[in-house]
Amino acid sequence: MASRFSKLSVILSILILFSIIAPSAFAEQEPIDIVFFYGDTCPHCQNFEEWIDEIKDDYPINPVGYEVYNNPENRDLAVQMAEEYGESFQGVPMIIIDDEVFIGFSKTYTAPIIQQKIEACINEECCDSPLETVKLCQAKDAKKEKATFFSVMTLAFADSLNPCALAVLALALIALLARDPTKKKRVLLGGLSFISAVFITYMIYGGIIIQFFKVIQTSFSSIGTYVRIFFALLAVLIGVLNIKDFFKHKSGSFAIEMPVRFRPIMKKVISSITSPLGAFIIGIFVTLFLLPCTIGPYLVVGNILSALAWVKSLPWLILYNIIFVLPMVAVTLLVYFGMKKVDDVTGWKDKNIKWLHLVAGIVILGIGLAMLLGFV
Repeated sequence: MASRFSKLSVILSILILFSIIAPSAFAEQEPIDIVFFYGDTCPHCQNFEEWIDEIKDDYPINPVGYEVYNNPENRDLAVQMAEEYGESFQGVPMIIIDDEVFIGFSKTYTAPIIQQKIEACINEECCDSPLETVKLCQAKDAKKEKATFFSVMTLAFADSLNPCALAVLALALIALLARDPTKKKRVLLGGLSFISAVFITYMIYGGIIIQFFKVIQTSFSSIGTYVRIFFALLAVLIGVLNIKDFFKHKSGSFAIEMPVRFRPIMKKVISSITSPLGAFIIGIFVTLFLLPCTIGPYLVVGNILSALAWVKSLPWLILYNIIFVLPMVAVTLLVYFGMKKVDDVTGWKDKNIKWLHLVAGIVILGIGLAMLLGFV
């Protein structure tokens, strides 16, 4: 009887021990996260997706894909992810498992290497999930949006202080007043038409600049960092040139004022304005003369906005140009309501031109340094 009880106790002990060990011994393997970036017309990407579907039943994997050809946000994420792993985004497919990045795919070469990595992760030789890095990059995107707000606002403010824009508007108002000083309404409509032309044309220029940088980033992603450094240095240079003009002003200074040789042509064109419609048409043409002295900050902000999807960059571009034309709107309204004469505006501009350069220079220099240090 005692021996039976003893055997029963042993069996019960084994069963209890088995019930404790079994769940951990036969627990389902945690899925291995595989992040991959692909293009919808990329044949190598399609080969990878077909291959990963084939091995799904053999390995506990969790593949998560991001399409980059038609989704700029995913392309930006791919660039960030590559940088996080010490790589550069060179194209698709880009596959990330644990802490390794695989560029390109072929069943004969890449597939066996990826398979070995998956098996190593099953044997608990992996500790990182690339999905955690995706979350980290997305959190950085939120910070980047805040930096974008600061950059756009400050660069637009600096660009709006440019003496070129105020001088050109003053010439347009003078031309309208010369026809009939008593018709203030025509001055108001003409001034606003001229400003609208500048705003619309600059929006078009901005769109072209942003698209240009997007093409560079997509086609030559390996040099994206160098392009950014170049425009950061450009901002620093423009800032320094503006500050230099505070101490030693020279009319027509390179990259910050309209070249002297363009001015007679521009004055002749603007003096032909006789109506609001004429002001609008000539305003479009005159933006070509404004570009040499306003293009610097615009190129810098275009480079910054090109990192965003079009849906996100367009509102920033609109905001930039609204801020850019605000001083011109204010001048037009002051003249219309008789609070200031055009001569008062041009006199104020000429008197304070050094200070305008100083403020703009400090702002643009600060943005350039922030870009170099990675804050923007």
